[in-house]
Amino acid sequence: MTTTHIEIESEVLKWSPSERVSLAERLLESVDGFASEDVDRGWRDETARRVGEVESGKESGLPSRDVFAEAREKLHEARQASSARAK
Repeated sequence: MTTTHIEIESEVLKWSPSERVSLAERLLESVDGFASEDVDRGWRDETARRVGEVESGKESGLPSRDVFAEAREKLHEARQASSARAK
């Protein structure tokens, strides 16, 4: 008997949030060319624009410690929300 993607999804949703995130990351990494060429080009253009703004002094960057502190806080909040929904 073949396991369907619906059955797999049902089982995976019983996993812990960290296990699901790990699987999601592995699945995305396994897809070659996940983003379309247009999306890749758009990100390259946006990155070049932002770098140009910082280099020209039009914009300033944020200290990495502040960026990472905010990212950790948001990740912590997301994990708490996910855990609360799982209960």
